Amino acid sequence: MSTTTEPTADRSTDLVNRLLKLPDEVKLDLARLLTDSVREGFTSLADGEKKQKELIRSRLEELTSGKAELIDAKDVVAELKQRYSK
Repeated sequence: MSTTTEPTADRSTDLVNRLLKLPDEVKLDLARLLTDSVREGFTSLADGEKKQKELIRSRLEELTSGKAELIDAKDVVAELKQRYSK
C-alpha cells in the first residue's frame, strides 16, 4: 500500500498498474475522459460537466435563434451513401 513518504513515481506506477487491471470498457471511458480533459481544458469532473452544459446551452441557443440549421437524418444518410459509395 502507498504511503505519503513513497516517491511520486512509485505512486504513479502503482496507480497505472491498478488502472490497467480495470475492465476494458472502463479503461476506454477513462481514456475518453482524459482526452476530453486535454481538448477542452478541464481539470475536474465538475468542471467537465459545467463545460458540457455550457456547450449544450450554446447549441440550443443557436437552434432557437436560427443560427444553426437542422438537417433531416435521411438527407444526411443519403448524402453519405452518395459520397462514399464511389
